[in-house]
Amino acid sequence: MKTFSKRALLRASAAPAILGASLIATAAFAQDAPQAAEAEAGDTIIVTGSRIARPDLTGTSPVSVVTSQEIQLQANSANIENVLNDFPQITPTQSSTSNNPGGGVATVNLRNLGSQRTLVLVDGRRYMSYDVSQVVDLNTIPSALIERVDVVTGGQSAVYGSDAIGGVVNFILKRDFQGVELNSSYNVTEEGDGQIWDISGTIGSNFDDGRGNVTLFGQYTKRKPTYAGARGFSRNALSDRQDGSAPFIGGGSGSVPQGRVIIPGLGAATGLGCDSQDFSADGSSTCYNSVADSYNFAPVNYLQVPQERFLISAMAQYEINEHFTPYMEAQFVNNRVNAELAATPISQGTPFGEGTIGALTIPVNSAFLAPSLRAALTTLDTDGDGYVQAPSWAFRTTQIGPRGNADERNAFRVVAGMKGDIGAGFSYDGYYSYARTKNSQRQSGNVAIDRFLASVSGCRGGETGCAPGNIFGLNNLSQEAIDYMSIGATNLETYTTEVASFAITNGELFDLGAGGVGIAFGAEWRREAGEVEPDEYLSSGNVAGFNPGSPTAGSYTVREFFGEVRVPLLRESFVHKLELNGAARASKYSNAPGNVFTWSAGAELAPVPDLTFRAQYQKAIRGPSVSELFLGNTVSFEGNAEGCDTAAAAAAGALRELCLSQGVPAAVLDDPAARAALGDPNLVNPLTFTGGNPNLREESAKTYTIGAVFSPSFLPGFSATVDYYNIKIDGYIAPVPTDTIGSLCFDSLNLDYCSLIKRNSLGQIDSFEAFNLNSGGLKTAGIDVTANYGLPLGKFMGSEDAKLTFSFNGSRLLKSDYTPVIGVDKVIDCEGRFGTQCGVPTPKWRHTLRTGLELSKVSMSVQWRYIGKSRDDDDDTLYGSEKIKGFSYFDMTFNADVTDNFTLGAGVSNMFNKNPPLSASGQNGGNGEQTNTYPTLYEVLGRSFFLSGKLRF
Repeated sequence: MKTFSKRALLRASAAPAILGASLIATAAFAQDAPQAAEAEAGDTIIVTGSRIARPDLTGTSPVSVVTSQEIQLQANSANIENVLNDFPQITPTQSSTSNNPGGGVATVNLRNLGSQRTLVLVDGRRYMSYDVSQVVDLNTIPSALIERVDVVTGGQSAVYGSDAIGGVVNFILKRDFQGVELNSSYNVTEEGDGQIWDISGTIGSNFDDGRGNVTLFGQYTKRKPTYAGARGFSRNALSDRQDGSAPFIGGGSGSVPQGRVIIPGLGAATGLGCDSQDFSADGSSTCYNSVADSYNFAPVNYLQVPQERFLISAMAQYEINEHFTPYMEAQFVNNRVNAELAATPISQGTPFGEGTIGALTIPVNSAFLAPSLRAALTTLDTDGDGYVQAPSWAFRTTQIGPRGNADERNAFRVVAGMKGDIGAGFSYDGYYSYARTKNSQRQSGNVAIDRFLASVSGCRGGETGCAPGNIFGLNNLSQEAIDYMSIGATNLETYTTEVASFAITNGELFDLGAGGVGIAFGAEWRREAGEVEPDEYLSSGNVAGFNPGSPTAGSYTVREFFGEVRVPLLRESFVHKLELNGAARASKYSNAPGNVFTWSAGAELAPVPDLTFRAQYQKAIRGPSVSELFLGNTVSFEGNAEGCDTAAAAAAGALRELCLSQGVPAAVLDDPAARAALGDPNLVNPLTFTGGNPNLREESAKTYTIGAVFSPSFLPGFSATVDYYNIKIDGYIAPVPTDTIGSLCFDSLNLDYCSLIKRNSLGQIDSFEAFNLNSGGLKTAGIDVTANYGLPLGKFMGSEDAKLTFSFNGSRLLKSDYTPVIGVDKVIDCEGRFGTQCGVPTPKWRHTLRTGLELSKVSMSVQWRYIGKSRDDDDDTLYGSEKIKGFSYFDMTFNADVTDNFTLGAGVSNMFNKNPPLSASGQNGGNGEQTNTYPTLYEVLGRSFFLSGKLRF
């Protein structure tokens, strides 16, 4: 599978302390018990996963909490994804180390179900999406203003609506802030690079006896780039022979700066005996060796993507009376991220219009060619027109320079609302929010394909300004040819989200003797709209470098009614507590999903005060995004899925007949070397055509969790949770993966999928077709385990109340099955796997363990992050990296209250400087992702250090 509220305390200023001492799954240290007791005495809070205020934090859905203190303990907390990605329940897929694929964004992906299936909220409300995929870029959330992060796993659509199939990540921002706080941090690696500097300031004031508050926040972040060439493991692009031998250096890209062609008969005509040849500086040719002569594209790619970010936030509220408290908030973010790739590769398979470039026309008497080569080509000019066709060829424009993508994203969001008491225990909260993201992508290093072809053919068409281009030999392009064919390109993208919501709640409607029955109900309207405007080069397909794409534009609306109930049935009876809950939401989409109904039901049983059992069943949905619905036709490169390169294709039988019918010449099938070359990733990298589908319906999921919370009275300060989860998704929206198309065609001989494959005259695969469908299904299941313990030490090291703390969070993956096409017998098992089908490793076991020592003015901690072993997902292919061993990383942090107003922090990440596991990328025949590994999951920068300071007034 490729991947693929505070709404807050109503009246409880002690919320952070309560959260730390809660019995739910928490990644933070336990806090003092007296504060928790104060909360239980009468305060009520809103717990993520429910709209009903309650007197405690236990609930039927598992919730993990990251407090602001925990965030400050991370080496790179300026980007919040670096904190969340340590969660075993989260699969890192896009972060600061994602260059290609990347996009300059950071996302959160719960349960490896995809970022689009994780709903990101800020204070219980939808936030701003970064593009038409309707996914939140975590870079736009003010990290220094975060009070805590609630992570609720499992479907939450009945409470929050679409997208919460994997769960909800709710960022709770600081409210009622009083005073001035300045924060700054600096990160640097042991190599002296990878610098990140962050500075932020918060100023807030309560007024009119606390009835009103205004809080202003500003943040600036600067992240410097680190190139892949700066680390030994990523300096050279590795390739994989798929014979079990280790990935090797020297098998980069077959698109080479010296030029390469495959012309039938060329080997005989030149006397070299090979039809695949590349060129020397004098225009002569030699046999091309894919190991020795390929291009090393690795060192000019980013290992850490540069970023510059400005963020401003404002929040205000004023209680006019108990019935009416208007509030507002606003955020503005300017985020600039540059991606950089190796110089543009161009070949016969480069997308052009609705197809590919195809064969290259070469003048046989070109002055750029050596006399001996001109003579050889003349013998191949059978029609005497002075030209020969190279059906397979490749070139790389290193003289033009690398491909750059300067991504500038301006986003703002405003919320205006009102809340208050209605009477009889009822309260209301209604708001309207508007968010808009405008993104410009300025590309450099691209090439106009029509100009390139005209230039290489000798300008025979008399095109205005055309300069003949010499691609036969290294650095032979003239400046005139470079100026003629090189272009810039621009993508402009706008996305807006509007939400109008009104909810009425009552946490104490009546009492059945076990506590107040709580209800919540309301209505919500939401509009999602977006458009992508590529310039004339990108929209026409007349571009090589970055992928072309047609314009995208579309919108839809959703009208929803929701309700929720919590019913305490027993309290201090023959059981300590029994409570039931339920929620329902009726939605009407303006597009294909139409009327949709979601619901949930749960129960909480505590036979004794020390032990609570909980269970929740939910039906969740995800409506298709604007991108999935309306994406203009575009392309991607998912790797080859050739099935005619095996010995079985050469033998008489159905597979051979299929390959012949597709256009593979019999001579190729009968020649082992030529047949194997069909699947050589250094020679053939087909493109995949993909696009939106306005007829998509919703994805639906059935999810349930069963767990227990243990807080023994005989061991104060200790709590533990165990939760089993099970999620099943139907109508999974995705293009059919390229490798699945290949498998269904060549293994199952399914002609419907064979029709999605197009070949050139040499029999090589030129392209696949894979458009969005509700075709798939997914099942995942596992067990989460957490434990927290705070051991008082009394007087220790000069402190009167020292404490030793332990915080553990582990997750065991039991099942992760992806079915690309329902009804077809192909299931991809991704439990404990990684590779071209499953993507980022999903080990069976991951955990974090933080051990801390808290003194009166000093605290220190060590965190152990463990990523379990995994193995390749393709049992039929023998890669050089079939297994990845378990990885342990250790981090250390130190904080000291230097004065009453100033706190100093320092730390080291990846203390033992471990290099990541190596695996060649999919485009080089391997089962890795980018930079010879999986950079979002494993540490790629090595040992790094951070220093931080906080000043309060």
